[in-house]
Amino acid sequence: MTAVQTLREPKAKRSTGGFAQKNRKEIDEPETAQDRYLRWCRECDERREQRIRAGELNEEDEITEEEIVAICKEARAERYAEEQRQKNTAGG
Repeated sequence: MTAVQTLREPKAKRSTGGFAQKNRKEIDEPETAQDRYLRWCRECDERREQRIRAGELNEEDEITEEEIVAICKEARAERYAEEQRQKNTAGG
């Protein structure tokens, strides 16, 4: 533990949890891709809850899995049609 870390959080190494534990992890270990993903998920959930509390978002406003699948299928079909069009114009 460096002197700067000791000044910032003198009990970080002795703490078993809470704020000091979180700071210790941030200082001692680099953030992994999984850590970033989990942090991003928490932040998204927090923003969603804030929007619900503020009345900007309702439960009905959420997109369903079926809608996501339909959007993906439509995008794939458009991309495939564009690829076929390019192949036909290049070959013909």
